[in-house]
Amino acid sequence: MAKQVINIGTTANDGTGDPLRDAMDKANDNFTEIYDVHGWGNYVDALTTPATQVITTTPSKLQIDGAGATSESGYLPREIRGISELWDTTNDKITPINIGDSYSLRIDLGITAKSGLPTLLNLQLDIGGGATPTIVIVDRVIGAPKTPPYNISIAFPIFCLATFIANGGQLFLSTDTGTITIGKRIINIYRISNGAI
Repeated sequence: MAKQVINIGTTANDGTGDPLRDAMDKANDNFTEIYDVHGWGNYVDALTTPATQVITTTPSKLQIDGAGATSESGYLPREIRGISELWDTTNDKITPINIGDSYSLRIDLGITAKSGLPTLLNLQLDIGGGATPTIVIVDRVIGAPKTPPYNISIAFPIFCLATFIANGGQLFLSTDTGTITIGKRIINIYRISNGAI
């Protein structure tokens, strides 16, 4: 729906503007449009199969099954609530709604073990749709010098165009050297705006 502008007339109380009922109907429609756009999903891995994910120097897709007890889909944008999700738990990818949408992502990872002295964890958001990164739109390098166990959180905004809509977004992780074992895996996806507005 396009924004509905309330006609306020030429001067105060000149009778040329929208009647009060029509004006309030337009206001309600505009607010409904805004409220339907926003929403979020929180997807937590159940840590069963696999219980952990070992990250090496070769990029591997982050696995989050969404079956964790604190996963939440009840606050998704109204236009998809009960119909679809923002995270595809079968194929482990972000599934945006419309071209032009913008989202805020937060990924939480629990580092449980390290070997081979890795100091960096690289996170890539890829929209190529393949088994390896080909069209990387976000590339974050996270320091990982601490001794496990510890948690890291990565947050960033994204926007969606045609390739992202067609292929979804996969998150790939790799190390600078050695391996990092991840237990807890959570992604929170919040829709900030709709490209159609």
